Amino acid sequence: MKDGLSPKTRQKSSRATSQSAFTLTELAVILATTGFLILLLLSGMAATKHQDRSAVCMSNLRQIYNGMMIYAGENNDTFHNLGGGSTPNGGQWTASSNSTVILPPSNQLAYWGVAYSSYAGTPKELFRCPSAKVVDQWRDAGLAYTDEYWLTSTYGIGRYLTTKYQSLSTAKITDFQNPSTMIMIQDSAEQRMEGDGDSTSLFPGNIRILTQWIGNNAPVNYGGLSTLYGSYPFEWEWYRHDKRCNTLWLSGNVSKIPFTGYDAGIDYRCYTGEKPLTPIPGN
Repeated sequence: MKDGLSPKTRQKSSRATSQSAFTLTELAVILATTGFLILLLLSGMAATKHQDRSAVCMSNLRQIYNGMMIYAGENNDTFHNLGGGSTPNGGQWTASSNSTVILPPSNQLAYWGVAYSSYAGTPKELFRCPSAKVVDQWRDAGLAYTDEYWLTSTYGIGRYLTTKYQSLSTAKITDFQNPSTMIMIQDSAEQRMEGDGDSTSLFPGNIRILTQWIGNNAPVNYGGLSTLYGSYPFEWEWYRHDKRCNTLWLSGNVSKIPFTGYDAGIDYRCYTGEKPLTPIPGN
């Protein structure tokens, strides 16, 4: 049966169809370009998500600061301590993972944030960095609670915020002459940073940071307490946000301290309250 088209008409129709179709090369270019654009979009979304988490973390720190300063204002310019300037060293909000009863701030097991939670005006989730994955779970003490149990204790407080460096006396806010360079709180796997081996600084006698948690040879061979966590790279719990450590200073400012190497920590005086002799990276 004839289609009713003359030979010339059929030839023109065939050529038109051929000219409007994509060649394999053109199709490959289109697919490659589309894939590249999708990759850029996903990368941008991941970066935005990361920035959002960092922004939440920094907002948490500012709110914690407000609560801590209200507390200090009601307690003779001192932050919560267990006597003699000793900051609580535990990381627990409750006595066990099965309990819902918040520990009293005076309990040795209590996380330091317990004392300030009512002043900050929000529940314990305020003390959770959204980028935290694993923090001190006190496995060296034989505890075996879930990861989730500990993830509202993801900020570390500096020991010398309440105890004067190289002294047993209680520190007051007015004792610190350089509040803009005095660390209050940081992203941290450690709930109370004491200096040697569990901070981002090189205290006298130390040549590497965080040795208590990652040993002396990380990242080649993780040691320290990380061996109890499958050689987990704990340094990135301090530098959670694109290899930067969100840090709250006594002045109320929040900044990001970049990772500069295992043997290049910040000036330890940022933890003791003395005036740093070297500039703080990123500040």
